[in-house]
Amino acid sequence: MTHYELDKAAGLSCADIAISSMIEALQASTENEYIDLREPYDPLPPKTWPSTLAYVDKHAGGFYGVSACTAEKGSGKTMLATSSAMAAAASGHWQVCMFLAEDDYDGFRERFNLNIDAHPELEDCIDNFHLFSVGRGQTPEMICADVACAVDAKMDTPILVVMDSINSIVNLGTGNYFDSLRAFGLWAMLARRISRGEASFLLTCESNKRGEAKAEQIPFWADVYLKMKKKSDNVVEMWLDKTRRTAGEGPMGKHVRTWMAQRFYLHSDIPELRIVSGGRREDLEFF
Repeated sequence: MTHYELDKAAGLSCADIAISSMIEALQASTENEYIDLREPYDPLPPKTWPSTLAYVDKHAGGFYGVSACTAEKGSGKTMLATSSAMAAAASGHWQVCMFLAEDDYDGFRERFNLNIDAHPELEDCIDNFHLFSVGRGQTPEMICADVACAVDAKMDTPILVVMDSINSIVNLGTGNYFDSLRAFGLWAMLARRISRGEASFLLTCESNKRGEAKAEQIPFWADVYLKMKKKSDNVVEMWLDKTRRTAGEGPMGKHVRTWMAQRFYLHSDIPELRIVSGGRREDLEFF
């Protein structure tokens, strides 16, 4: 039996397995796990949570595993991460820990309140949502300790760790940037693998001039990788670059960022954006 199966057989909760896996993933050396393919086994489906993007939720079932989103500044990375994290917590199927390295509490609270106003069902997120403002010099070990202290290990729900953004968390540190980035990325990937998704991660990443992630190897380690390209003030083109276990890879089209709803909507699905005689662009709440 695998480590995961032994933990399940021992009656450990999903949260317990997530925490122990995150701790194990911090070790400098871990054993190779032999897998006997002769044993009958039904693969576990990905443990998904709402992305709040209609395309991703339809084709991939939502975000899962290590999900990473890359975009340039001002494209809506934090809006997407916040909305997805709140939806996961409100579902009752996840305990969520979100780490803010850029937005402050007032800015986050405004996003939080707008989400609740526009989507009252998200009010149920409050008991399963834990928010942290990131300090200087953070390491995966310190983030892991915060998560372990915040969540209820007795709950039989997986844990979602949201880091916005992973680049800023690393920049707040005092060590080598690339070594720290590698440490965070490997920790997330290994914890997800060891736990079979009981420990999952949503990472926002800054993009370089070529539109690729500044986060080095994270797109390779991620299970879901979403790329966003700002086309105008509130229009963003999206591409689902990678889904390890589901369908949907490819262009997602242009999306409109709506501040009051805290959501991205497919450009072609918004009737108010159709050109009409006498219409004025400035009359649209989306711009």
